[in-house]
Amino acid sequence: RAVAVATSRSPMAPAPAPAPAPSSPAATSFLPASCAATNALDACYNLLLPYVDTFHGNLARVARAAAAIAGARQRDFAGELGRLKLRGTGAGKVADMTLADCFNEVSTSNLFANETLGHIDNLVGRLGSREDFDSQRVLAQELLYSTESGLMQCVDWFHGAGEADVSSPVGKEVIDGCTTVSAYVDIALMLVNAIKF
Repeated sequence: RAVAVATSRSPMAPAPAPAPAPSSPAATSFLPASCAATNALDACYNLLLPYVDTFHGNLARVARAAAAIAGARQRDFAGELGRLKLRGTGAGKVADMTLADCFNEVSTSNLFANETLGHIDNLVGRLGSREDFDSQRVLAQELLYSTESGLMQCVDWFHGAGEADVSSPVGKEVIDGCTTVSAYVDIALMLVNAIKF
């Protein structure tokens, strides 16, 4: 499925990345080749371009950068959900309970962001046997997939709660935030999927 990364300046939109430093042609050409593994080549490229000189031709480093950015966005989003939860949705008890469930889901899955990075770090260093490598990749994939599934589950919960909840300002903000963060996670997941021993 195609994903788009938000570029608006809403409270849940990502902060702009630092300006990229001058890069070698090899480093710059490696990034689009890496991002071709995703369904969001342009978004992947723009997201990771500021870090291009840190990849050194290693796809696992690209995936790690994407996963680190996704984890940071998820952490920021969990904080925003916590603030929204304190205010309430203004759309009634069901919407408030749905928001609380989303906050719990996003916050809980974010606890595994560092573990995900640890597994990807093992892919960067290519430590151990092929079996060890494959095991680390599968663990990273499972954690990223679980995170993305949880975010989309929040969207489903809001849709299941009713039209009033979906169309409320808080409901729209939560759905937009889940979709945006999910797009970052999806880029990281597709990059991890492409890493070979």
